[in-house]
Amino acid sequence: MCQSALVTGGGSGIGQAVVEALSCRGVRVFVGDVDKEKAEAVARAVGQRAEPVFVDVSQSATVTAAFAFLRTQLPRLDLLVNCAAVLGRVASVEEADDQQWDKVLQVNLAGTFYCCREAVKWMKETGGGRIINFASVAAFMPVPGAAAYGVSKAGVVQLTKTLAREVAMYNIRVNAIAPGYVETPMLDELDPAFREQVLRRTPLGRFAKPQEIAAVVVFLASPEADFFTGQVLSPNGGLVMWP
Repeated sequence: MCQSALVTGGGSGIGQAVVEALSCRGVRVFVGDVDKEKAEAVARAVGQRAEPVFVDVSQSATVTAAFAFLRTQLPRLDLLVNCAAVLGRVASVEEADDQQWDKVLQVNLAGTFYCCREAVKWMKETGGGRIINFASVAAFMPVPGAAAYGVSKAGVVQLTKTLAREVAMYNIRVNAIAPGYVETPMLDELDPAFREQVLRRTPLGRFAKPQEIAAVVVFLASPEADFFTGQVLSPNGGLVMWP
């Protein structure tokens, strides 16, 4: 198991569950979030193995500053988990405005890129590491009203695969998790009728719990996943099935 990790979006939802799961396994986790109070609250609840760090992933300079700080705290970064994401306002393509489009792409895709770039620089210096990016089933199935979100997550998938090819020679493994619908604050933003439709289309007939998604992170962070890179794991209850 990795010894140190940064989890972006660690102040709530899946990110919080990832922080808790890694900490329980002895990993020193930095809880990265744009909401410093949430990050601090999660770190306090988890205990001495978790520490908060402010990071607005949508801003390249802020990401660079966060990694500079981490370098003063850690000899190496073993694991980066990019959980930070926003859904944005649900709207049809013709009703979506520039600001919402830009925000979703900037947080979900550019933010993942910024963090990956800094992590790779560091991991190459220290002999390797692991990066886990969060995509979504929305990367593989169109969701009307959420074009920006789906496009951003599809971009994360391609970024993951491209980066995995580039850095395998440096002992850096890069994988993605593309969850189905999970019981998080983001799910609460969706229309109740849409949530019911998703449940009807999901063979297992329920939403995932954040802890179930965090368990996939734990696996990918473990020695048992040493032969995984460039892969997309999708715990989605059967909502999307590949041939």
